Amino acid sequence: MIINHLAGFFSKYKYHFLVWSIFIAYQILIQATYSGKFSAAKHYFPVYFFSLSLFYFHAHVVLKYTLNTPNKILKYSLGILIILEITGYLIIGSLVTKYLYTYEGPQKSLSHIFNKAYIIGRIWMAIYYMGTSTGYYFLMHHQQQKQLVEKMKQQELRTILLEKAIKNELVLTQNAFLRAQINPHFLINTLSFLYNETRKLAPKAAGDILSLADIIQYSLSKEVDAGFVELEKEIRLVESFLILYQAREPLKKQLSLSYNAAALAVPFIPMVLMSLTENMIRHGQLDNSLKPAKIKIIYEDSTLFIDTSNMKCTENLSTHETILESINGRLATVYGERAEFGFYLDPHNYFHTYTKVQF
Repeated sequence: MIINHLAGFFSKYKYHFLVWSIFIAYQILIQATYSGKFSAAKHYFPVYFFSLSLFYFHAHVVLKYTLNTPNKILKYSLGILIILEITGYLIIGSLVTKYLYTYEGPQKSLSHIFNKAYIIGRIWMAIYYMGTSTGYYFLMHHQQQKQLVEKMKQQELRTILLEKAIKNELVLTQNAFLRAQINPHFLINTLSFLYNETRKLAPKAAGDILSLADIIQYSLSKEVDAGFVELEKEIRLVESFLILYQAREPLKKQLSLSYNAAALAVPFIPMVLMSLTENMIRHGQLDNSLKPAKIKIIYEDSTLFIDTSNMKCTENLSTHETILESINGRLATVYGERAEFGFYLDPHNYFHTYTKVQF
């Protein structure tokens, strides 16, 4: 864990390490060339450690909390803080120098080290690192401002694109709404015309047309959008659907719908019964009179039961699980724990669904 943190730290600040390594190596070479020898490593480490500490402290603490604050006291205290930084750098450097240097004899004093030139040099080094730190701070601040501006531009661009997408979606919705106002009425009127034209010549076909018109009109009614409808209307919808189905597939008529009178007035979410019926027709075997499909609806003791059963086709059960899971999701969303829904295949190859809702 520690190794990973160190690896992440060095990876994040690798350019800092690279630049400072080059800078320190350059300074050591210059000093060695001027003096004719290299100093001990123990002399280099504390000097550059405290110098770099001053560099980052000045940028990330002093400048950050004096230049980026609305507090006037902090803003005007920058000069005092700089003097304190220089003083602290000078004192710490002197203490480190005192305990690092070894002397050839006890007669040696520190006067040859702590002289005027030493103090001026230390002050100059402090000013040098603080000056470069100031440049580093403003460079980083400029880079942050640039990134912030770029981020704001990107956000503004995303906002513009989102507004454009919303406007396009609004236009499409408006167009769809207009089509929905025109096409269904046109279709229903056309079906009514066809019913009137054929009811004398072909009464059966006219009945099928009327059933189709009833289905379309119910699907577009405001009651469906409201969330709940009387179960009687759902039952009538299924009956109209079965009439059309049996007209199209006259050999597949083995599907019966039964219900008690108490179920008709129950308010129920729309299209569940229709979805169950359509699922039976699409995936069930309905052409065997000895094994008919059944839909049974019972309401008693404030509980609604809807059971379906049909012979299963040879196709895989998973091919029609999606619509059943959708029904289960709708029931759970509306009724919560008061609703139960499930399905299974019995040993006789009958596929069953059961719905139970407590009111």
